[in-house]
Amino acid sequence: MCNLAGELVCRNQAAMVLSFEHDNPLAQDFKRLNIPVFATDERRMIFEDCARAILEQLAQFKPTVVVANLSATSFEILRYLPKGVLRVGTAQAHAPRIYEAARYYAPHVDYMAAVSRTIVETLRNMPEFSRVPIHYLPYGVVMPAEGNALPSQETPLRLLYFGRLVRPQKRVQLFPEILQALTDSGIPFHWTIAGEGAEEDFLRSTMKTSLPGQNITFAGKVLYGDVPALLARHDVFLLASDAEGLPLSLLEAMAAGLVPVVSDLASGIREVVDDTTGKLVAPENTRGYAEAIVALHRDRKDFARLSENTRQRVRAEFSIPAMTERWLKVVAAHLISEIGWPRRWHVKAILEAPHKWRFTAPVRPLRRLLLRFRRR
Repeated sequence: MCNLAGELVCRNQAAMVLSFEHDNPLAQDFKRLNIPVFATDERRMIFEDCARAILEQLAQFKPTVVVANLSATSFEILRYLPKGVLRVGTAQAHAPRIYEAARYYAPHVDYMAAVSRTIVETLRNMPEFSRVPIHYLPYGVVMPAEGNALPSQETPLRLLYFGRLVRPQKRVQLFPEILQALTDSGIPFHWTIAGEGAEEDFLRSTMKTSLPGQNITFAGKVLYGDVPALLARHDVFLLASDAEGLPLSLLEAMAAGLVPVVSDLASGIREVVDDTTGKLVAPENTRGYAEAIVALHRDRKDFARLSENTRQRVRAEFSIPAMTERWLKVVAAHLISEIGWPRRWHVKAILEAPHKWRFTAPVRPLRRLLLRFRRR
């Protein structure tokens, strides 16, 4: 959304971001791109009050297209939009929880945007979406003017993991085993782990090596605007996930010329990585990630070939202009200028809420009061 909205603003199209979370992780990046952000405060407001505040902002902004991104709460907003607004839902991960949440909102979306062909097919096979057009709209990323300088044979490869430090999806719990295999190989390397998450303390306590030329660095949280500089300092991108949609970090790394060593997953990854652009590893073969890195260290000619091919693949198919053109092609024919926006909003219970009585009018004052006590 940051890349798409930024490109739209550059093309003199108005764009706005509305968030249910007070601490929006990309707020500074949106600001840098001149994209206004309106954020409610879930710490002080119940869901209904947050939703009403967002709907009031939408009525002032008067969008012709609204995209629900990531959470079920964002999909809730689509239920209240007036006739004429194009309602687009997004599916960004090939995971049961994503499909389970999205199915509730099939009657309230005009289109579904899927970031991988596997997600497209999965949605099309769901009975709830039998009458909803599903569009393949993969990400687009910034293309650096030049790729990273290729490391010499004598230089240790600089490895990078950039993402959430969580299990099970990202499987960062496998990193100590991968590290042991790299240590056993004896090759020099510098492995940077960038990101935050529940497994950070575990990784800091277990990811250690004392051999000369082998180093581990924890970079912590990285602002989106600082990602290009982070990528410029590395050679290999590592991803050991067991489920993905289309990893944005993978595309960004490939755009900079990093060679991917990634899990062989049907959704997203196989659409970008093959034997001409990187190293695919069977998810069950944990040592295979280390073996692929060792192979790249020993064959720098192959490394150079893969690095150049990764940039060409992203430039051709996954640049920000390419992504924006895909989106504009989908929405352009459905823009309506005259849309009647309500002045008042009656927010209902969340569709997938198990206890809908919690959202009834008599209970709302009690929930507001409980929030006040929690803040204390």
